[in-house]
Amino acid sequence: MELPAAAIQYLLRHPAVTSVVTGMRTEEHVRGNAARYRAVIPEALCGGALHRTRPGPRPHKLVLQGSK
Repeated sequence: MELPAAAIQYLLRHPAVTSVVTGMRTEEHVRGNAARYRAVIPEALCGGALHRTRPGPRPHKLVLQGSK
């Protein structure tokens, strides 16, 4: 798992976090960030983490405004 994907998923595990905003300039950035939002973080990676409040990642809906 690459670090940016782990960082996004780590933040999304916290119950107070409902979204994570990432910077994007190109279509490639949008596609890369969409893949990172769908990534599954291994439980072992977050073992002992501060945000360990729920078992595993929760599903998130990725909304891309302006896309057809």
